[in-house]
Amino acid sequence: MNYISVYSTRDKSEVSVLKNLFAEEKIDFRIEDEGTAMGDPPVSDKRFMVAEKDRKLARELLHQTGFVKEFPHERRTPRRPMKRWMFLFLAALVLVVVAIIVWWFMSAP
Repeated sequence: MNYISVYSTRDKSEVSVLKNLFAEEKIDFRIEDEGTAMGDPPVSDKRFMVAEKDRKLARELLHQTGFVKEFPHERRTPRRPMKRWMFLFLAALVLVVVAIIVWWFMSAP
C-alpha cells in the first residue's frame, strides 16, 4: 500500500495529539523519523504518512484542527506591492526636507 506524507513536526505533543486523532478516525497511518543520519540534531522530524485512500480525510482533519492552515492547491491571494508613486513621493519629501534644512543652515543672520 502506498503512503503519502501529510504532515511533519518536531513537537512531541503534536505527535501524540495527531496519533490520537488519526486513531479515533480510523485513518491508516504510520510515522517515519527524518534525520536519523550522523550529525543530525537529537530531535528529529516526525513525518505522518497516511494511506492513499485516507489522504483526503487526513487533510480535512488537519485543516479542521488547525494543524494545516490551507491546502496546497488553494490559491493564495498575492500581496499588493507598494506602488511606485509611493516611493517617488517619499523620495521627493526627503529631498524637500533636506533642501529646507540646508537653506536654514546656509542663511546667515
